[in-house]
Amino acid sequence: MVVPRLSEDAAPRRTRTDDGVDLALYHAAPDAATRRTGVPPVLLVHGTFSNRLFFLGSGERGLARYLAGLGYDAWVAELRGHGRSGDLGKASAWNFEDWIRHDAPALLRGVREATGAERVVWIGHSAGGVIAVAYAGLGEAESQTLAGIVLAGAPHPARPGAWHAPLAAVGYAITWVFGRFPARAIGIGPEDEHQGIMGQWMAWNVRGRWVGTDGTDYLAGARRITVPVLALAGTGDFIAPPSACRALLDTLGGADRTLLTCGKRFGFAENFSHDRVLVSTPAREQVWPRIAAWIEERFG
Repeated sequence: MVVPRLSEDAAPRRTRTDDGVDLALYHAAPDAATRRTGVPPVLLVHGTFSNRLFFLGSGERGLARYLAGLGYDAWVAELRGHGRSGDLGKASAWNFEDWIRHDAPALLRGVREATGAERVVWIGHSAGGVIAVAYAGLGEAESQTLAGIVLAGAPHPARPGAWHAPLAAVGYAITWVFGRFPARAIGIGPEDEHQGIMGQWMAWNVRGRWVGTDGTDYLAGARRITVPVLALAGTGDFIAPPSACRALLDTLGGADRTLLTCGKRFGFAENFSHDRVLVSTPAREQVWPRIAAWIEERFG
């Protein structure tokens, strides 16, 4: 397999949201000889405290590069306030819903415009998966372009692990004390999270509901989602344990719903944690091929 080379300093393609924020999209392009025709492009979306490098990695690392090496057209997003997306001066006015209402449709539109494709497969880690579920459940026009969704470590808010709500409460308090969540300082990610985004997200986790400022219940719309969905759950993930990932999957309306539980008891090399289920050598060897096989079986 030829693994595409993509400099982390490469200029991104820009897509503008309807509220005027420029988002960055990075292209891991397949080799012309291996490019798969008739298959939807893949959009990879990071979670909190993260950026493009979660999926791009460096050198030959990164799920996006792996998929491109198999011939898939892979695009890596950066959400507003992360990496090269957005004007940081406006961060205090943003909240988690901006990722759902504004960033999600802009990213889908950006990939479709770049590729000419009618539909897109979304791969989201943690909050990046939650965004896909919440947006698809709104039933808006751009959400109809989703061909399938891969959720990695995305939990149901009312069925988290035992420490989920207490940790969310602590995260909420830290965010308001510091005016941001200092992820870099405490070593849990390369990006600090902005006050409005982290504040709303942690409040939702404490309450066990995804209810917007206008009263929208994002989970209530999940039954509208009928596209194929693959959920990945690490048995060593205390943020999004398998039971919580299963609970979110069960809220969706489609018949093609698959839960892949990633742990030693199920034949994997380790009990995968929240990040390692997608970013680790064992993930590259055992999880990535299963994601690719799932895409191939449904869209190849």
